[in-house]
Amino acid sequence: MDVQIDLRVAELLASRLCHDLVGPIGAVNNGMELIEDEEPGMIGEALKLAANSAEQAANKLQFFRLAYGMAGGRVGGDLSELRDLAARYLGSDKTSLEWAVETDPSSTPEGLAKLLLNMIALAAEALPKGGALSVAVRPGTAGLDVSVAATGPGAKLREETQPALHPDVSVGELTPRTVQGYFTRILADRSGGTLTVDTAQSERVIVGVTIPS
Repeated sequence: MDVQIDLRVAELLASRLCHDLVGPIGAVNNGMELIEDEEPGMIGEALKLAANSAEQAANKLQFFRLAYGMAGGRVGGDLSELRDLAARYLGSDKTSLEWAVETDPSSTPEGLAKLLLNMIALAAEALPKGGALSVAVRPGTAGLDVSVAATGPGAKLREETQPALHPDVSVGELTPRTVQGYFTRILADRSGGTLTVDTAQSERVIVGVTIPS
């Protein structure tokens, strides 16, 4: 892949990460400002706001560190730690997580952890009002079947994301809102599989990959 293309994708992923962190970090700042103002009866609420927002920011950073960074390629065959990581990233107020991962740690394909986290991030985008994410990894007839199903009110793939999933998309056309789909497809390609997105069912989007044995 051309170095300039890699650089643009890196810039877009960085933009996406920063966008996701602006909200919770801004809320931390707001909480600290309330504390400095020393408004009667507000200090307790301000501390709670700052603490909750700092936790949200930390959860997102930990998730993206593995999903986008080199650390994701160093995750071992045991994927159990990813469950809690994904649950903290999604939060518990709007989106629940169902986890059915059946893999042998001694034979887990290299790069599966990074691919799975990016599939979770892509599927989560399809839940504008929250819902449930069902993660499944299990042996199939053609290899290892990996799927993340997003189910909830108004669940659908963003219209602008669809072109980013196509192999012939121009990197110059990508945006911070669509780069997740592109990056997930690239990871699927590198695994030897093909990324699929099933939107046939109403209010349900299934992101899948079969990694050949």
